[in-house]
Amino acid sequence: MEKKTVLITGASRGIGKQFALAFCQNRWNVFGCYKNITPDYTIPNSQFTKTDITNLDEVKKLIGSVVNKYNTIDCVINNASITASSTIFKMTDEMWKSVIETNLSGTFYMVKETLKTMMKQKNGSIINIASISAFKSYIGDVNYSASKAGVVALTKTAAREAGRFGVTVNAVLPGFHFATGTTDNASDQYTDAVKKESVLNTTTDIKELTAFIVFLAQIRTVSGQIFNFDSRLI
Repeated sequence: MEKKTVLITGASRGIGKQFALAFCQNRWNVFGCYKNITPDYTIPNSQFTKTDITNLDEVKKLIGSVVNKYNTIDCVINNASITASSTIFKMTDEMWKSVIETNLSGTFYMVKETLKTMMKQKNGSIINIASISAFKSYIGDVNYSASKAGVVALTKTAAREAGRFGVTVNAVLPGFHFATGTTDNASDQYTDAVKKESVLNTTTDIKELTAFIVFLAQIRTVSGQIFNFDSRLI
C-alpha cells in the first residue's frame, strides 16, 4: 500500500511535533514547516522546511514542494499559531495584526492552496487546530480568541464548499496539555484553574489527542465538525 502524506504547519515543537511523531509511527510521510525554530528531532520519511504561512507566495511554494516530493497531499494539519496577550485597552496594533495574520490569515492561505490540490485528487483531509478560546472568553486574549473563532467559521464554510470534491474539513479544540514544550512553564495556579473547569478534573492526554488526529485524518464521511477534545464544557 502506498504511504499517505501529511503536511503539518508549526511542526518544529509543541503539539505540531507530537503530531509529526504520531503520523510517522503510523507509517505516513511527514512534511513539516516552521517559521523560526528549526526542529530538534528527526524522523524517517520526512522533510521540514522554513515557511511563513502569512505569505501567500511562500504557502504556494510549500504546497508545490509537497506535491513534487510525494505526488499527493492526503492530509493537512493547520497547527501553527501564536499568542500576544494583553487587555484590549493596552493591545498594540502589532499585537493584534500578528496574531490575526498568523492564526487566521495563515490558516486561510493554507486551506485555499491545499484545496486546489485536493479538489483535483477528489479526496483529502484538512484539520484546523482551533481552541476553546473561540467559545469562552478569557481576559487578555481578544486577538487569540477572535482568530480561533475565525478558524471555526472558516472550517465550516470550507467544508461546505469542498464537500462535493470528496474533501473533508474539520477543526479540533486540543485542550490544555503537557509534555509538548509549550505548556511546561504553566503555573500551578493556571493548571488548577483548568482542572476546575474540567468535568473530569484533568488536562488533555497528548497521546490520546494525537491518536485522535491520526484517526480523524482518515475518516471520509465526517466534515464541517468542531471536535472539542477537552473535558471543559463550551
